[in-house]
Amino acid sequence: MTETAFNPANVTRDDLVASARALAPMIRDRAEQAEKDRRISDEVFAELRAGGFFRTLQPRRFGGLEFEPATAARVILELSSACGSTGWVASCAMSHQWIVAQFPIQCQEEIWAERSDQLTVSSFAPTGDCVRAEGGFRLTGTWAYASGCDHADFCLLGVVMPPEDDKGSSTPGFVIVPISDCQKIDDWDTMGLAATGSHAVTLKDVFVPVHRSIALVAIGTSDTPGQAAFDTNLGRYQLFSVGAHCLATNAVGCLQGAFDHFVSALREWETRGMAVGGGTRVMDYPAVQMRVGRAGAALKAAKALIFDQMEHSRRIVMDGGERLDRAERIDNRISQSFAVQLALQGLDELWGAAGSSGIRNAEIVQRAWRDAHAVAHHVSFNWDAVSAMYGQQILGMEPQGMY
Repeated sequence: MTETAFNPANVTRDDLVASARALAPMIRDRAEQAEKDRRISDEVFAELRAGGFFRTLQPRRFGGLEFEPATAARVILELSSACGSTGWVASCAMSHQWIVAQFPIQCQEEIWAERSDQLTVSSFAPTGDCVRAEGGFRLTGTWAYASGCDHADFCLLGVVMPPEDDKGSSTPGFVIVPISDCQKIDDWDTMGLAATGSHAVTLKDVFVPVHRSIALVAIGTSDTPGQAAFDTNLGRYQLFSVGAHCLATNAVGCLQGAFDHFVSALREWETRGMAVGGGTRVMDYPAVQMRVGRAGAALKAAKALIFDQMEHSRRIVMDGGERLDRAERIDNRISQSFAVQLALQGLDELWGAAGSSGIRNAEIVQRAWRDAHAVAHHVSFNWDAVSAMYGQQILGMEPQGMY
């Protein structure tokens, strides 16, 4: 595949967000068909790649923009407002480029030196077998939820790496393999995020050199061999203060798109007559006004929460060059997760006023409602688990969970 013509040196943060906003109508027009196909179309994906969005968190050394996570979130907000599935794949792609940049430089050179717009997808759960071999590992098994795998060049897989000797212990981590070493299992058929093409992939006795592996603890503590690739302090973030922000913003974008559509439709929506008589503007009903107001409040609160928290982290990491401490990382996790909850609240308000036409699969509100609920089912946003972890932190207990 030929690399897209994209010059990172000429792109500002606002340029990137404006490009995402300009692409949104095309994405929205293709959202219904994408759901039926259970994948993003080749045309939409080509535009995402050509727009340079996947390079947002990628090191400049390898053709990336190396912007901070808040810029990625602004882009995701625009894309997800048009199609939650498209925004999800894009958000995964952005954060995965940042994860790849935590791997040893030799690994990054293999992936990006020849073509800087290579795409890596992922499956984090270590569900396959990983055994040590001379110079690396051999992998066999099946990994699920590889979002965007139809368009991928590489796949990042969660593994449990065996100890180097009898005295060592197993270590959770990640490895990267070419997508050509994976076989896709066509098993993605869901009620939400249906067009993400998050199929499972299977591998059979695939060799992975040791330089294409990294321990989870290294990424979790931002003590990684690949950080030398960054010109800025972007590499000093920890994993769940980057990727989970991107994914959470996807749910907020779903609410944004549904809200904008619903408010616009209300200007022409009239009752058809039956119980309440025909020809009355739906927007004149106080119940509808209240639901719009509550949905708008949820949207405003979700965006304020997530971007304020990201700015707090940016000052610590990007400006100060410091690593986030445990309390700051858990603050990120509760903000991400509650922003998703606020998105659900807002979408529930709109859905309650959508009427009988709202149940049609072509309707934007119901698709956004389904997509956001699918986001909320991601393990990163299990509200019971994350709120309990936050409570443990407040109470001076040992927090249990992912942060």
